[in-house]
Amino acid sequence: MTDPVHDPAQPGRPVTPAARNVPALLLALRRTGFTGSVIVSSAPGGTIHLEQGLITAIETPGAPTAETLLLKSRRVGEVAWATAETAASAARPSGAPEAWGGDLGAALVAQGAIGAAELEAVCTAAAFDGAFALVLSPPGSWETAEAAPPARIALRPGVEPKRLFEETAQRLALLTRLWGPPGELARTRIRPAARAESEVLRIPVRYREILGAATGRRTARDIGFALGRGMFAVLLDVARMDARHLLHRERAHPTTTAPSVAPRTPPSEPLPAGTGPLPRRVPAGRGPGSPGGPGGQGSRSEGAAGAPNDPPNAHRA
Repeated sequence: MTDPVHDPAQPGRPVTPAARNVPALLLALRRTGFTGSVIVSSAPGGTIHLEQGLITAIETPGAPTAETLLLKSRRVGEVAWATAETAASAARPSGAPEAWGGDLGAALVAQGAIGAAELEAVCTAAAFDGAFALVLSPPGSWETAEAAPPARIALRPGVEPKRLFEETAQRLALLTRLWGPPGELARTRIRPAARAESEVLRIPVRYREILGAATGRRTARDIGFALGRGMFAVLLDVARMDARHLLHRERAHPTTTAPSVAPRTPPSEPLPAGTGPLPRRVPAGRGPGSPGGPGGQGSRSEGAAGAPNDPPNAHRA
């Protein structure tokens, strides 16, 4: 690992590496030993926390965080959680902003609310789940923030970006083989099928929990949040339950953008600009051949404005 590269015009501030997408950016930040956050703007987007280039947590509305997994699954009770929050705030490093809240994970382990190994497993699962949720969304922009607050519950020392990409690619491939496009499955709302009632005593407990949480208005993400389970684990069970005809589903509209976890380098040439003007619709009664317009046939005329020539934003996820 190399030392961070700094901007000579602003000493102490690292230069953000040029990258075509977020995977390429994370690999570059690993090489420079970056500590901070990468904020991804998409639907739903999220925040990737890094320490020395290793990924310590991924927080996104698309998947349950470690905090949600611990509380919703009742691995940690609310009283123990509140006590740990107070202890973490009191142990916050001197000079750190009050909003940072301190190391909640260390406080939970110190008071015996959870074992260190179990906490590590939960944090690892949440990080992989967050990465999987991010690649199911259409790509968006990103920015780095060196002074961003760290995750309250973090995996330390963290996950190598390459390992995260490999695991995410394997998950995408598995769901695609079992069901089809994972993004479509993630947006599908489900409810129990008529056959589920007769099969309820012969299916695993985790299937019964999903059936109980499937109201017809919830997606796999919603069920994961409700049960305190990772989104990928729920999607995997949903795909297998669907094969057994235990679920009734309503297909979501397919996305036109396929997920990608392959890092790409910046293109050597700019993308082509627009090829010409677009036709402009003429209001009814004013077009050629109409009572209010000039003579002749037709209902459309050419607009004067062409497509913008500015190149697309280079910082795309």
